Formats: sequence, structure tokens, C-alpha cells
Amino acid sequence: IPVITPFRKLMLCAENRKEMEDWISALKSVQKWETYEASQFNMEHFSGMHNWYACSHARPTFCNVCREALPGVTSHGLSCEVCKFKAHKRCAVRSTNNCKWTTLASIGNEIIEDEDGVSMPHQWLEGNLPVSAKCMVCDRNCGSVRRLQDWRCLWCKAIVHNSCKEHMGKICPLGQCKVSIIPPTALNSIDSDGFWKATSPSCSSPLLVLVNSKSGDNQGVKFLRKFRQLLNPAQVFDIMNGGPQLGLRLFQKFETFRILVCGGDGSVGWVLSELDKLGLHKQCQLGVLPLGTGNDLARVLGWGGLCDDDAQLLQILEKLERATTKMLDRWSVMTYEVATKNTPVIMTQYADSVASHLTKILDSDKHSDVISSAKFLCGTVNDFVSEVGKAYERAAENREEADAMAKKVNLCKMLSVCVRV
Repeated sequence: IPVITPFRKLMLCAENRKEMEDWISALKSVQKWETYEASQFNMEHFSGMHNWYACSHARPTFCNVCREALPGVTSHGLSCEVCKFKAHKRCAVRSTNNCKWTTLASIGNEIIEDEDGVSMPHQWLEGNLPVSAKCMVCDRNCGSVRRLQDWRCLWCKAIVHNSCKEHMGKICPLGQCKVSIIPPTALNSIDSDGFWKATSPSCSSPLLVLVNSKSGDNQGVKFLRKFRQLLNPAQVFDIMNGGPQLGLRLFQKFETFRILVCGGDGSVGWVLSELDKLGLHKQCQLGVLPLGTGNDLARVLGWGGLCDDDAQLLQILEKLERATTKMLDRWSVMTYEVATKNTPVIMTQYADSVASHLTKILDSDKHSDVISSAKFLCGTVNDFVSEVGKAYERAAENREEADAMAKKVNLCKMLSVCVRV
């Protein structure tokens, strides 16, 4: 992590992205003179602050702070992973907190109010346009390799000349991803627990994106960046930094919404478990963007076995909007122990059988009945002796029980001999 101040530069290293996010949040809270707790919900993508990472560029690129070219043949510098704001390392500390809007409050005075309610304007970023950029108004080439020139909307991706900008409509149409985007105007209040409350925009199907940044050998990080560029950063969450429940809580008041899980089968199972806990499975539909290995569920649902090209995300979002739904059976395996009954049922049956046959032998006057009962009595006693012998083997570890069992066995054998006689 590059920490840049007007006087020095410090490089901090972290073992994983979660630790890196904690460092970033702590440093930002120091800059704002706030107290930071690592366990609290990380609200950094609601703050309007840029999320810097060091990168190089294949063509001349200019700093959005001082407007000068980035140094070196590869134009090495810092770029915001959400809005692509460019800066020298020395200029980053002086940049304004004007990253991509997330809430109504972040739009500020630029909000458009009319008789239809509140609408969102374009959010323009100057310069550093792609080579093939065309003006939405006059259809002529835009941008320059010599200076910061012309404008790009962070939401609808419209590109215009400086002179054509005033001819563009005031209200932003949100572009190709309009159906999936939660506009910042929909996040306009905070509940009693400090979480943002979202109102579902009309004529849309809000999409919650849950990315496992560690999936695919940490390839999830580049998908996290790309989704935040295409959608509202507030609707894209890294489940390795707080789990899926943070995003689900933001969406739980919507009547219907969609979820896109970017990860393997384990990530999907984690999200489904949280949906069960919150009771949201009846109001949401879930799609899978397979990352890494072990993507059997994604294959079954028709999403393929692996997606490793973040340049295809716009097409994937369009496919997701047109996708059909399938019911998925999900089983819970429950284990429990049943208390064993200690009632000697078998021994009671033996006792009843012996008593019945002895009664016949003593009371009957018929010789055939006496012989028949004696045979049955012998069989019953032999079976009883066999069961006692098995119990004796199990009790061999306890010396006292073994001695008592031996006496019982000897007694039963004597009884068996008497019956035979």
C-alpha cells in the first residue's frame, strides 16, 4: 500500500486483502481524525474517497489534479479502482473526494429536482479517454494524447467534447446497466443501526454483487474493481471482508432483487446459508459467475466452468438480465441422538417364558404337555445362557462386574442341567 504525504512516501505490505482493507480504513480514518475499529462495517465506498492502486499505462496519461503528464514511458502513477481518476503519487494527497457517487448525499448540490421528484445528473470525469472515443453529440473523435481534454460520464459512459457538453441532457440515463443499477438517489437515509436504507427504483431489478476476492488465485480483485466501475459501488461487496450479510441487509427491504455470486461452489453455499438465516429466499434470484476451481453448480445452471476475463462483464450482466430461473432443491442434514431405553425387554421375555413352562410342568396331568414344556424350557434357558455369556464378554474390563457375571453364568448352567434331568 503506498502511503503518500507531501514530505515522504511509505510502502506498507499486507499478507491478504482483508488486512490491506483494514490498513486503508485505518489510514483514512486518521486523515479524517476519526476513531477506527476494525470490527465495524467498512463504509469506505460510501465516503467518496478514491481507492488508489499503482499502475502503468500504455499511452500518454495525465494527472487529474495538476493536469501534467504522468512520468515515464509507461506513464506510471496512481489510478482509482472505481472511477479511474489518475494522479501522481505526490498529487494523490491533494485530490478531492469526488469518486463515483454512492448515495444521495454524495451528489450534493448537483442533484436535479423537478415536479417528478429527484433525478441524478451526469457525473463527468475529464480526459484520459480511449483512442476510439466518439462524441455523443457530434459523433466526432474525442480526447487527446497531449493534454486533459473532453469528458466521460462515470455512469452512462457518454463521451462529449468540452463545447458539446452543454447540449447533453441534464439527467443521466445510467447506460446499458440501468436495469441492474441502484442509483445513488435510492440511498437517501440511514436506519437506527447505522446502515443505509435503500428504496427500490422503479422499472428495475436491483442486482447485489458478492465477490470472493480470493477466488481464482485472488483474481476476484479485478472483478471487484470492474463491477464497481459498471454499477453503484455501494451494491458491490467483497465477502472476504465482512461476509455476505452486509450486502443482504442493504437489499432485504426490496420486494424482489437479484444476486450475482462471483466465486466457487463454496461461496455460493455460504450466500445461500445466509439467505436461509435471513429468510430472503422467496424474494431473490441467484446467479453464479464462476471463478477458480470447483464450479459444478455453475456448470449445472449454464454459466460454464470458469470466467477469467473481466472485459466480458458487461455482456455477462446483459445475459443475467435475460436469464431464466430454475428451482434449486437445497437439503439440510440434521444429526441428533436418541436416548437408549434401559428397560430389560429381552430378559423380561425370558422370565415370562420360563415361568409359563414351569407352571405347565407342575400343574399339568398330561405327560405330553410336561415333555413339550420341558423342551421349550430347555431351549429358553440355553438362549438365556448364551445372552449372558455375550454380556460377560462385554463386562470383562470391569473386574467386579465380571465376577458377578461369572456366578450368574454358573447358576444358569446348573439350572439348565436340572431342567434336562
